[in-house]
Amino acid sequence: MLIVAEDLDRLKIDFARMRYYLKPYRRFRVVVAYRRLHDWLPSWYNQIVDLYLSNYIQAEFRFINFVEWIDQKYNQFIQVHAMEIAKRYKNSGMFESVDMLNMHDGVPLLEKLFCNFIPSNNATCQSVAKDEVTKKIHNIGGTHEYERLATKAFLRGKLNNYHRVIAKDVADKIQRDAVERGIFKDGKNYPKVCLNQTFLDQLLQTEMQQEREYFPKWYESQGGDEGLRKEFEKAAKHKLCSMDEEQILAMGVLDPIFEELNK
Repeated sequence: MLIVAEDLDRLKIDFARMRYYLKPYRRFRVVVAYRRLHDWLPSWYNQIVDLYLSNYIQAEFRFINFVEWIDQKYNQFIQVHAMEIAKRYKNSGMFESVDMLNMHDGVPLLEKLFCNFIPSNNATCQSVAKDEVTKKIHNIGGTHEYERLATKAFLRGKLNNYHRVIAKDVADKIQRDAVERGIFKDGKNYPKVCLNQTFLDQLLQTEMQQEREYFPKWYESQGGDEGLRKEFEKAAKHKLCSMDEEQILAMGVLDPIFEELNK
């Protein structure tokens, strides 16, 4: 029996209760998928925005940016990262094995799972391995920078008739018009706030330690510390920064675009 559920990452999960409800099964293997923190944290933030966008638009919650979210929530969300999950399951002593799958080694997760951890299911393994579509699926997700900008513009009376259904279209138009008018060049060259260097250094060191411990051969084949540092620094310029929408709204450079949207 294969159980796949993100809720199994909960910090206070009751392993004894889990085993009780899985009777009469006695042998349990746990498989966790590892994603680098500099990829995983922005993805988590984007999922939260997807979930609560309507609440932000209605001013039920404050629409914080990624940098603020990290400052407030990092210690909470790091507890459900793959490495921490694996440690909890392993330390419980209730499972036959706890294995880690690396999402960055170029092999699709489904292929690794069905070919390496469910070896008796050869037909499924072969099917998944040959499926080129599966190999092209990536959990990239989109950013919500312009949606946050539009939401705050709406809450300040700069936009009319703004709601979740049209939020993405409005955000895309603001970005497109800003590019066409040369305000933000490629649409990404806007004022930003970024994570402070002390935290970035800590995050990079954490990733280095994790990959040295869990994927030593693969890690060295990717250039070791220097290889990861290059990937991290590339991501830090975009994924680990946020649009400074407060500065942009104060500048007023987008007001003509807001006015056109209100017509």
